[in-house]
Amino acid sequence: MRKAFLPLLAAVALSGCGMLYTNIHSPRSYRSAVPSEVKATSTDETVSGMGCSQSLLYLVAWGDGGYGAAVKDALAGRDAILYDVKCDMKINSVLLGLYTKVCTKVTGKVAKP
Repeated sequence: MRKAFLPLLAAVALSGCGMLYTNIHSPRSYRSAVPSEVKATSTDETVSGMGCSQSLLYLVAWGDGGYGAAVKDALAGRDAILYDVKCDMKINSVLLGLYTKVCTKVTGKVAKP
């Protein structure tokens, strides 16, 4: 019984279920505008932005790796609308997740409001 308990305890401890602190923001969903909804032109600039969150030792997590943070980074203070958006995620995990970095990258075109 004791031999079966230790692997089970290790599996639970390494599953990431025991976070002591987390501050990660993630939306349920976001909607992106399409070219017909904005005053799109053929000269609209293509921009990209990234939002990342990180965790360490399954105990502490920080950052904003959500879609909203990536869009805010892409617009970088512009008074504009992001449309025709593409979204990708990149995950880096080291030593079975002892350190993990999750980044959301958005790419889209910028139109005047």
